[in-house]
Amino acid sequence: MSATYLAHSANDLGEPQPLAEHLRAVAALARGFAAVFGAEAEAEVAGLLHDLGKYALRFQQRLHNPSIHGINHWVSGAVLAMEHFKAALVAYGVDGHHAGLPAATDFAQTRQLAVRPDRWQEHTGCAEDIDGLVARLVADGLSLPPQLPPLAKDYFANALRTRMLFSCLVDADFLDTERHFDASAVASRSVPQLQEAKALNRLLAVLDAKPCDGPINQLRRQLLTDCLAAAGKPPGLFTLTAPTGSGKTLGSLAFALKHISRHNATLPADDPRRFRRVIIVIPYTSIIEQTARVFRELFEPVFGPDYVLEHHSAVAPRERKEDKGKDAEEERLRRARLAAENWASPLVVTTSVQFFESLFSNRPSDCRKLHNVARSVVLFDEVQTLPPRLVPSLLSAVRLLAQEPCGVTAVFMTATQPAFTAAKAALPYGWEPTEISSAPSAMAETMRRTSIELPAADQRVSWSEIAAKIAGHPQALCVVNTTKDARELFRLLPPDNRFHLSARLCPAHRQEKLNLIRERLAGGLPVRLVSTQLIEAGVDVDFPTAFRALGPLDSIVQTAGRCNREGRHPEPRPVIVFRPADGGTPHGAYKVAAAKTEEFLARHPGAPLHQPETYAKYFAELYSLLGRDSADADPVFAASKAFDFPKAAEECRLVGDETRAVLVKWDEGAELAEKLRREKHLTADECRRAQRFSVNLYQGEFLDALARAWVFQPADGWNFYVWNSNYDNDLGACHPGADELIC
Repeated sequence: MSATYLAHSANDLGEPQPLAEHLRAVAALARGFAAVFGAEAEAEVAGLLHDLGKYALRFQQRLHNPSIHGINHWVSGAVLAMEHFKAALVAYGVDGHHAGLPAATDFAQTRQLAVRPDRWQEHTGCAEDIDGLVARLVADGLSLPPQLPPLAKDYFANALRTRMLFSCLVDADFLDTERHFDASAVASRSVPQLQEAKALNRLLAVLDAKPCDGPINQLRRQLLTDCLAAAGKPPGLFTLTAPTGSGKTLGSLAFALKHISRHNATLPADDPRRFRRVIIVIPYTSIIEQTARVFRELFEPVFGPDYVLEHHSAVAPRERKEDKGKDAEEERLRRARLAAENWASPLVVTTSVQFFESLFSNRPSDCRKLHNVARSVVLFDEVQTLPPRLVPSLLSAVRLLAQEPCGVTAVFMTATQPAFTAAKAALPYGWEPTEISSAPSAMAETMRRTSIELPAADQRVSWSEIAAKIAGHPQALCVVNTTKDARELFRLLPPDNRFHLSARLCPAHRQEKLNLIRERLAGGLPVRLVSTQLIEAGVDVDFPTAFRALGPLDSIVQTAGRCNREGRHPEPRPVIVFRPADGGTPHGAYKVAAAKTEEFLARHPGAPLHQPETYAKYFAELYSLLGRDSADADPVFAASKAFDFPKAAEECRLVGDETRAVLVKWDEGAELAEKLRREKHLTADECRRAQRFSVNLYQGEFLDALARAWVFQPADGWNFYVWNSNYDNDLGACHPGADELIC
């Protein structure tokens, strides 16, 4: 009788988990996850091999003696996958399922160690070689297939497929580990099905009840009709070009649900090719809050609270360098991994940063969700915010997802559609989306509700002058380029009825302020709002007058979308663009775009700024300055193609610098911070709630705040921080007297 090998130590019931049981369960789960993109065989082998090294006697001893460290229990399976199966995708996933997907150069060195018994034992911390471990796996009642499907030689596509396969393995491993250690959590979790036909009927009933009189409501009806008509087209790439306030959010959701309903109707209920969810990808958390709230109000009364997932800030801690070599026997790391989202909900509302940075990440917790992107309808809102320098990698990944075997339908939506066709030379998989709107130009003309007033050449105004102009209007919005400018202008306004919005307010606080602002606008009460760009993309407010500091052209037009949004004023209302005498401009692409706008407007003084063709010209010229001439000039594309997964993850920064989510002690945030200090961890549900009470700091800001003790770590070993300085009710996270920081 063979020895009983264990995967995990005893749970709260005193029951250890047999290794064969764990490997078999992970293999089955991973196979099911990968069926949606045709990688069942590879995923099953990954599941069987991922913990091959746990058959080593020293690992078995480690389960009874926590003082034993330095065991690498995954590399044996990774090398076996590469050398025996010639399955690079499996090998990288197995090797990375604890520490992250490696670079090709690092993995090549690992493979060389396998032929050196002395070095191999030193590297794995165990005496057994790979053949000995496989013999124990077979004796334990498991078997491996003779071979796996061969790989094509498209390395960028293979890198994406590696991450998708890695996602299946990681999610399966996390779930089965949770099943062992916390069966009650598994039993309490319920993930509803999409029920697309029922959801569509619910949505259409709500839309049918909306007013249909007046030109704006008629255009919204027309856009909805266009969305429903386009839903019957084959899956693939689409654009939806429609002006602000035309009903893109609900119209695109109607497209998604009807598209899914139409195409799922021809497939059996258990067919892996069925669409499974809708993912809404939004640039700013300010719109996520609004969109998720709308969807929850629509669907939670019918489908329950787990139907809509709101996922933005990376509040759950991710793997650290010092976690290398650690496993689920360490409770802190296990809890951290189980707090990572896997996007199993039918409707997921997330950010561009979460979506794309996860798509190119090499970390297990980030990649856990990726397999659930396959067979989804993905609605990308405000796509003009995507960084031109990364267009080849981002769009190429979406193009691959929109092909078989992943079967995604992707819709790129905005009022200011970027000229991605200008990047065609750098898009090796092509870019030919289908437009959903039947008449974008005519709709833009009819929906014109503002008159954008541009400053004279070299005309500059002080903040005090702008403050005086704003104060002359009982209801006015002013959008500026930096948080510092927003703070300075806010302080110059009359104290009564002034409001400030920026990313230094946590999402729940911003939502509270926006609700109050909307109430005052609707009631005709005075309200003067100073905001950063976060209000521009999709936030539903309607001011009679707007001011905008000179910036990128699409930002100016987006600000105009917050003015006379509902057409309550029959004549176009003013959007006054000004050039601040001492204002700031964010560095990098934003600054280049602002300068290009000045030059573009000087050459086209009478250009119709509300028309799509104007944006197309502007974005084509902007791409020539900021874009890439070839895919290989995009650092993320090049690193992916070279199978340098850490480098690709490092380069894929949509906002130019890594950010850190920091919990603030505002409202429920104070309770969560105290629980984290007291109990040293948060549950997955608490991590979700903590998103709404967190602000994101750029890495430089975070390190500066850490050095000054303005943030602190309430639990050692839990990579999670709390804002410990001032949180102002108007300005959010700041520090008294520290204007140079982030308030």
